[in-house]
Amino acid sequence: MKYIFGPVFSRRLGLSLGVDLVPYKVCSMDCLYCEVGKTTLKTFDRREYIPVDEVIGELKSFLSKKPPVDYVTFSGFGEPTLNSGLGKVVEFLKSEFPQIPIALLTNSSLLFRDDVIADVRDIDIILPSFDAAFEETFKKVNRPCSELSVELIKIGIRRLREETNVKIWLETLFVKGINDSDAEVKAIGNFIFEIKPERWQINTVVRPPAYDIKGLSVNELEKIKTFVGYPETEIIGKSYAERKKMPVKDIKIEILELVKRRPCPVDEIADALGLLEGEVKVALDALLKEGKAEYVFYGNKMYLKGKEHS
Repeated sequence: MKYIFGPVFSRRLGLSLGVDLVPYKVCSMDCLYCEVGKTTLKTFDRREYIPVDEVIGELKSFLSKKPPVDYVTFSGFGEPTLNSGLGKVVEFLKSEFPQIPIALLTNSSLLFRDDVIADVRDIDIILPSFDAAFEETFKKVNRPCSELSVELIKIGIRRLREETNVKIWLETLFVKGINDSDAEVKAIGNFIFEIKPERWQINTVVRPPAYDIKGLSVNELEKIKTFVGYPETEIIGKSYAERKKMPVKDIKIEILELVKRRPCPVDEIADALGLLEGEVKVALDALLKEGKAEYVFYGNKMYLKGKEHS
């Protein structure tokens, strides 16, 4: 499959079938913490970056076999709402596979637009990002297109709340020394209380980021949770998939599709795919020898990262 990957076990969405709607690192932001890497095409233009008919074909072929899937999730290499065909894919899924809920991971950059709101209103859960309440901080942590501002981000999330019935799991990712000051956290918290998301999920840098930055400790995240006091706050934790059985060649494919999108240590790969660590290591050795993946270090921990063109 070229545009779908998984299912992988997500910390937030269970067994999730990922869908890429843009090529590698086409995004409206170049966030410091991005685990995929630095943005290669920073754009605000909405168009059909990859053919949605092909995406629909892959989804139909895969889902017709009735695999165990908790969510179909738009995520992957860049910002999904940049693809102008998003609504067409949502319409197909709701028509052909209505029993499978749909999720969208978005940086919130295009939610202020009428056409984007129309495209996402039938999605079940949207996980928008809101990493900064002050303009200066927003530019530092998210490095957006020049057309973007905090106010546009707020307008978009407000529209999502006021004009749709989707569940909102709003995420804030905290970066050490950039968006974790008391003033910033208080301002972010004020917006959280205004929007009243079904969940406020706070996160930090845990995988090798695009730029040289540091995350917060669990204790620091707990202090932010207490400081803001929003009742539906979650600190993103670790989850596990059920055990799978598959041949090494299939394990290699699943691992590569996972680590091309997010660097992972061996134990996390095993957890995400429901595999034994021994099975993962055999497949990793093969991927390393084939030059399709490499090890990188972050926080004194070794992560496997897929090579972009593998």
